[in-house]
Amino acid sequence: MKIKLNLDTSNTYVLAVSGGLDSMVLFDLFLKYKHKIVVVHFNHQKRSESVYDNELIEKLCKNHNVPYHYIKLNIKKGNFQDSARQLRYQFLEDIATLYRTPYIVTAHHLDDLAETIIMKLIRGSNLLGYSGMQKLTKIDEFVYLKPLLDYSKNDLETYKNTFNISFLEDSSNLEDDYLRNRIRHHIIPILKEENNILSHFKNFSNQAYLASDFIRSESLKFLPTNLNFSLQKFLELHLSIQYDVISLILEKVDAKRSNTKIEMILKQLNSTKPNIDITLSNNHHMIKSYDRVYIINISDEFYKDKPNHLMISHNKVGLPKKYIELCYNKLNFPIQIRKRLPGDKLQFKFGTKKLKDFLIDKKIPKKSRDDLDIIVDSNQTVLWIPGIYKNETLGSNNIIYLWIKE
Repeated sequence: MKIKLNLDTSNTYVLAVSGGLDSMVLFDLFLKYKHKIVVVHFNHQKRSESVYDNELIEKLCKNHNVPYHYIKLNIKKGNFQDSARQLRYQFLEDIATLYRTPYIVTAHHLDDLAETIIMKLIRGSNLLGYSGMQKLTKIDEFVYLKPLLDYSKNDLETYKNTFNISFLEDSSNLEDDYLRNRIRHHIIPILKEENNILSHFKNFSNQAYLASDFIRSESLKFLPTNLNFSLQKFLELHLSIQYDVISLILEKVDAKRSNTKIEMILKQLNSTKPNIDITLSNNHHMIKSYDRVYIINISDEFYKDKPNHLMISHNKVGLPKKYIELCYNKLNFPIQIRKRLPGDKLQFKFGTKKLKDFLIDKKIPKKSRDDLDIIVDSNQTVLWIPGIYKNETLGSNNIIYLWIKE
């Protein structure tokens, strides 16, 4: 079988070359197609024989006048596989930046795709994760390419035998210490006996990716940059898009994602309770308030809700000239700032009054009412409206200090 790269010969490509069969076939193909390349080799310092990988690759690069970068990784703590992957990406992107190219190439092939999909199914993922990997992936300003993804390990073996490609076998690939190796050695061979399984994995990957890409495009259309949205409009979305909107929010606030967590959030949003505070992470909460859903960011010392910059302190040190004291016995934190909502009520010592009626009595112009900052706790009790109202019915045991940062 003839292996084609189908890449623009005018670009410069950064190749990750390990010295194994896959990456050495990739290296040879780029030389044959006369692409401008830079080769990067990582020594994970896990095998004494890794020095021979460096010697083999360095010699080939010198023979073909190819720029070569040899990098030793020093990983002593944590998940070795994950840490190594992140460090490789970091160095590859640094080298791509050095050569002013966005293109980074790895030697992943069709068997790798099947292994990745099985790993995702075992560990759990979302629809995009279940698609495995794509031939082209953009990460920030970089473009990761996998031109061998249409070809099987057998195809690469055939190419190696045909053109007598030199390579070195990584002995750690023969062990069963890692999940990928166990899948490669024990599961994939059984599946290959049953059917043309690799082509089915490829079709599954393509379909899962296309479905995921469409759903994500719909999620991005729905979700504004401030992550605030109408609950009614959200519940009108297809359930698959609802799932992805919540997943997208969790991504943006850097919170852990799981199907269980997403289903819990959806259950809360479908609840008949008008006001709910949902914890997304240590610093982020999702607030459901009647028809509005929004995200707030909290910290140990104060809570902020940008762009209005509500500031809160529990002591009087370092306060600005303009602030208010709010006395209370108990408050439902976090406190946040929002615009007025239908049904808002104010509390007075004589009883309650609708905010709408209060603003009319105060002769606040109609066009200004929707611009007012309304400070509330997580139960949506109105605490303060700057220049207009302060809640004085909350008790006197504790004091906090509120101000709007200019």
